[in-house]
Amino acid sequence: MNKTVKNILLRIFLLLGTSAFIVLVVMAKMRRDDMPVRNIQVEIDDKDGNYLVTKEQVLALLQENFSVENRVLSGKELERIEKQMARIPQVKKANAFTDNQGNLSVKIVQRIPVLRVYTVHGTTYYVDETGVKFPTTDNFTARVPVLTGNISERADTLKKASSPGLIAVLNVVKKVNQNKVWKELIGQYNVNEKNEIELIPRIGRAYVYFGNDEHIERKLKQLDIFYFEVLQKVGWDYYKVINIMYKEQVVCLK
Repeated sequence: MNKTVKNILLRIFLLLGTSAFIVLVVMAKMRRDDMPVRNIQVEIDDKDGNYLVTKEQVLALLQENFSVENRVLSGKELERIEKQMARIPQVKKANAFTDNQGNLSVKIVQRIPVLRVYTVHGTTYYVDETGVKFPTTDNFTARVPVLTGNISERADTLKKASSPGLIAVLNVVKKVNQNKVWKELIGQYNVNEKNEIELIPRIGRAYVYFGNDEHIERKLKQLDIFYFEVLQKVGWDYYKVINIMYKEQVVCLK
């Protein structure tokens, strides 16, 4: 068998293989599209330790608004299910699809809170990594730093933070969270009467005067050096106030 014949046969086999694959894919899709729902599967991404949304909550909302069992669901119906799930404030994204085994799968991506805000009005809410505000839940409390003090921005659900004070704190939080050590150490942020940001670590008794959200990296570097080269020697409770608002200096009060 010469080289030309071998090449022709190889191309024929590749063409047949590709055609067979396409036929199988089309048949699987047709079977899936014609398969009634026999089982509902809910998957929630809780790998980050967040349990803001529960499977029971998703199932209850699904059963309250849709009749899916023993029915063939169209693409538009699946889209409506996704939109309904997205109405849960703690849901960032929802995906609904069926397979050829009769399973309706609903996958939920939760919002990841980075801060819990306590306002001067007595209300509280979470803010996620994109700056979106959403309500707390009764079934789970996220282990995130709290924000207190002169914060009056109300909890307009699923709207982004808009006040200068809250935006400034979020800018600091994002930078702090990039450092694993400080992410664990800072348990509270506070905005004082001068609208200056204060950091309150989980260890020691000191308030850290941070100021505004300018030069964040420089301030954190100053704080890092002071904490682990000075306070580690004299003791975590030695100072009551640590001021890092100024360039190349740390001002402390006992």
